[in-house]
Amino acid sequence: MVRQLTEKERLLLQTVSIWLRDEMVSQLTDVSPSPELLHDLAQSNYEISCSALERVGMFASEGSYWRVKKADKDLNGFGGQHTRSDLDHLLDGLACHSSYVKDLYRQDEAVTPTNDMLRDVCIAMTECGYMEAISMKAFEWTDDFGPWLVRHGAWDLHEFEAAPQSEVDVVLAAISDDAKEFLSDRLCRHAPNFVRCFFARWIDGKWEDGEWRNAPSDDWDLCLAAGLHTRLHDS
Repeated sequence: MVRQLTEKERLLLQTVSIWLRDEMVSQLTDVSPSPELLHDLAQSNYEISCSALERVGMFASEGSYWRVKKADKDLNGFGGQHTRSDLDHLLDGLACHSSYVKDLYRQDEAVTPTNDMLRDVCIAMTECGYMEAISMKAFEWTDDFGPWLVRHGAWDLHEFEAAPQSEVDVVLAAISDDAKEFLSDRLCRHAPNFVRCFFARWIDGKWEDGEWRNAPSDDWDLCLAAGLHTRLHDS
């Protein structure tokens, strides 16, 4: 999505950016030339996170490395010029990297942050509906964050109730035979790959052959994806 951010989303973008930047620096400094010039090890959680941080201007790509650009003193007004798509990519980095974070890797359990920066992220996630505060110290992911967690295999697509067959029929009638063959291929049997490939081109209720969206977003209908995945791979 390219729309501008709401005030709550802008705060979420700020807090996730700062936390994710510090995660990349702390995790990658020992294998990089310096804390200001990081190598992502060609590892997905680092690649996705560093690329998302580049989108918001906190990192810059320099050959095989990522230069860390923004310090906290430079963040006054940060987020005002960014779009919802930028936030979607940051949340993609957060979801992918969560499996490597002590306080987050059990994605089916409550999150109890052990540092203030991650607590700020959880509070901002709660304000946007992606988490729910279950106590003064603990948070749970909500279904609204499902697109990101399913995309990275942290949640099971088929825990979402499959859409009625009539809705699945509408989708299948709207996409080409080539698209159906693509979505029925072995690559897309794996549910995280299926949702990525389906929603990359299923946009506003239409299959767009000329589009490819890389990050999950709020408009991913996981119930529809569950029904379609079952039809194409279990029949």
